[in-house]
Amino acid sequence: MIRAKKEDIPILVALLAESFKDNQSANFAVKNKRSLPGLFKYSVAKGFLFGDVWMNEDKTACAILLDPKKKKSGLQSVLLDLQLIVKVVGLSKIKKVLKKENITEQTLPQNVDYIHLWFLGVVPKLQGNGIGTSFLQELIEYYKSSKEAMCLETSTLVNIPFYEKQGFSRYATKYFGFEFFFYIKQF
Repeated sequence: MIRAKKEDIPILVALLAESFKDNQSANFAVKNKRSLPGLFKYSVAKGFLFGDVWMNEDKTACAILLDPKKKKSGLQSVLLDLQLIVKVVGLSKIKKVLKKENITEQTLPQNVDYIHLWFLGVVPKLQGNGIGTSFLQELIEYYKSSKEAMCLETSTLVNIPFYEKQGFSRYATKYFGFEFFFYIKQF
């Protein structure tokens, strides 16, 4: 596992956009499928600012993790949010997206020192070969020494057995026109 660098941004954006092209939650947040890379450019930038961005050694898997203890304000963050609204979400969807983000923030644990696994992607043609499993296990091992838990949410039903097999437990379900499942793995 390697920490991503700024020069990896094009690889990260392409990998995540391809991995999430049919994801309900990601597509809920964008005005159209052509905007999906913009969502991941934003997400990678947020990961660099407020958490960690990791890749596996051969750069076929990546993850963006956010630390809720890191301050989420500041001019750079505000500018990123404005770019997201104008270029990616669009004014017509902003109310729905803000409502979903507010509910997500309220549903994430309040009294646990956790790391938020915001995005985990594997090159689609390589999915099902254990790359995601070994990469997620490396992430878990890394954060065990500094956090109490790892949290994530998914709207993709086929991902649920994968996360549960890794020891994640569902603690909430929300509905946004699709089911959105919240998971936690205590360390």
